[in-house]
Amino acid sequence: MIIADTSALVLNWTSKDTWKTDNARNYFDALDLSAAAVLYERFDKEMHLIQFQMLSNRKFFVRKAAVEFLEQCNAERANGQVIILAAGIDPLSIELASLFSNSTIYDVDKYSLTEKEKYLNQACPNIKFVQCDITNIELLAMALVEKGWNSQQPSILIMEGITYYLTENELRQVLAFFSKHLSNLVCDFGLQPESVDPAKRLTGIEIVHKIKESVKLDFMNCYEPGYFTDLVQQCGFEKPVRYSMAAIQAERTGEISPFEGEEPAWVSLVKN
Repeated sequence: MIIADTSALVLNWTSKDTWKTDNARNYFDALDLSAAAVLYERFDKEMHLIQFQMLSNRKFFVRKAAVEFLEQCNAERANGQVIILAAGIDPLSIELASLFSNSTIYDVDKYSLTEKEKYLNQACPNIKFVQCDITNIELLAMALVEKGWNSQQPSILIMEGITYYLTENELRQVLAFFSKHLSNLVCDFGLQPESVDPAKRLTGIEIVHKIKESVKLDFMNCYEPGYFTDLVQQCGFEKPVRYSMAAIQAERTGEISPFEGEEPAWVSLVKN
């Protein structure tokens, strides 16, 4: 399955060990990541180390949050729902759908879903593919309902790797809409350079610059950590908690390297 260069780049920085199910692992193995070769060469060895650990941590954290939510739903005899915005070709929906066959996973994106659905060929019938611009709230709401989303049933919203590419106003609109219909959120966000440990700051700035060039966007939105958690709460998600990359790295690998320092990474995670 051939995929776009920028999508391939992200998955080149992801540990296969993130995925525990055969369906997700087989899908991951079937992805042709060669399109990232040219972009991959733009980053030096240190950047690759940081990005591989950081994105592997991000996917570990998001997967864990979703699994814990769905396990709680099962314990309460409820059919949990997962909404993944900007899902793309990522294996997360396949992993969750394979682990929780009584739950429904909604993959939402403008692109890539047709190829993903075609490849799966009903292997995971509890994945619903919603092709839609996530910033068009009215259309998004209609598309989700048409695919069977029930706002009265417990749901978790996943925004992984997308907050950077939304304006703050767009992000607020998305969060404010979903907070009216569900109470669980997990997302990541970029830190402003001045929030990052001086020893790590320049590397983070260079990585962001190269990613902006790769994605061909004029901006990537980053935030001061306290401002971002306040933003999430202002939009209606109660008690958001931020998790540092060092803490997640320690949980995933047993050590914090390469995330030593006061604020050593340009990405952080939030869940409530």
